[in-house]
Amino acid sequence: MGRKIVVALGGNAILSKDASAKAQQQALLETAEHLVKFIENGDQLIISHGNGPQVGNLLLQQAGGSTPDNPEMPLDTAVAMTQGSIGYWMQNAMNRVLKEKGLDKTVATVVTQVEVSPDDPAFTNPTKPIGPFMSKEEADEAKAANPEFTFVEDAGRGYRRVVPSPKPINVVETKAVNTLVDAGIVPISVGGGGIPVVTENGNLAGREAVIDKDFASEN
Repeated sequence: MGRKIVVALGGNAILSKDASAKAQQQALLETAEHLVKFIENGDQLIISHGNGPQVGNLLLQQAGGSTPDNPEMPLDTAVAMTQGSIGYWMQNAMNRVLKEKGLDKTVATVVTQVEVSPDDPAFTNPTKPIGPFMSKEEADEAKAANPEFTFVEDAGRGYRRVVPSPKPINVVETKAVNTLVDAGIVPISVGGGGIPVVTENGNLAGREAVIDKDFASEN
């Protein structure tokens, strides 16, 4: 019986300088070459990933093209969208490498919701950087176009947008992920830290935030 290995890929490891789909897919293909080694060793692999650069770029694209008839999507939905796109790329890369090595293994992405507290102090103190680095002038222009955004200087490397990053309480789809693991399937879950949701009148409702993938992966 092999080990259960949780691998949390950073969003910046997937997107460095080239934000094109082709470049990110190539980065994940190179990563898959290493991840499949765990499967070859008989280990059960569980994959999560960040999405800071990807979701930030998506939000900027959405804000730039927003119209009354085609408005931009909220941050929780953008997290779900990047879960889907990165999960698709990761599945595809893993499947290619598994096929090359003659391994019969299924990889599946779970669009994952992660519950947070509506009273988490992070909602009034945004600190999580997302999106690309910008010059002061670029950040000022983005702020002027999107007054609700918050930008901060990031360690001398430029300016980035920051958003709330509440702590995870519960991974809603835990049973689904465990079922996949028990069946020997490789799940890709809590992408981008998961879609932040709170319990509201007995139902789950999305919140504008990004959860740290490492904290979510621990759950």
